[in-house]
Amino acid sequence: MSSAVISAQVRFALRFVGFGLPLFAAYTFPYDEHGRFAGWFESYLSGYAHLVGAALSVFESGIHVSGQDISGRFNLRIIQSCDAMEAVILFAAAVLAFPATWPRRALGLVAGMTGIVVVNVARICSLYYVGLYLPARFEFYHLEVWPLLLVASAALAFLAWSHWATRVAPQP
Repeated sequence: MSSAVISAQVRFALRFVGFGLPLFAAYTFPYDEHGRFAGWFESYLSGYAHLVGAALSVFESGIHVSGQDISGRFNLRIIQSCDAMEAVILFAAAVLAFPATWPRRALGLVAGMTGIVVVNVARICSLYYVGLYLPARFEFYHLEVWPLLLVASAALAFLAWSHWATRVAPQP
C-alpha cells in the first residue's frame, strides 16, 4: 500500500475517533437524575416507546404505551441503549469522518440514521414477539443477536453511503 493510502486511512481513523468519542461521552455521561437533561432524555425514550407502540399496533391489538412502557400480551420498557444510539453514533462518526462533501454527509446522516431507527423499531417489535412466544430465548435475542445485527446494519449503511458519496456527479 502506498503511503498516501495509509495516510488517508490514518486520517479517517483519527477523525472517526475524534467525532465518535465526544458523541459517546455525551450519550453515556451520567446525568443527574433530576437535572435538565434527564427530563429531555425521558421524553425522548417515551417518544421511542410511542413509535414502537404505533408499529406494534399495526399487528397487535391492545397495545398501550405509557411513558417508556409498552403494555400488551408481553410488556417492554424502553431504556437507554434500547434506542440503538450506539449504532447511530458509530454510523454518524464514520460519515462525519469520511472525505465527502458536506451536503452528501448531511444526506447520509439523515438517511442512515433514519434507516437505523427503522431497523431498531423492527428489532423491538420482534423482541415483543420473542418475549411472547419464546420467552426463554428473549435475553439471547435481546443481548446477543440484535446488537450484532444493529452494528452490522450501521456498517452496511455506511458502506452503501460511502460508495454513493464517492461517485462523481454526472456532468450536464
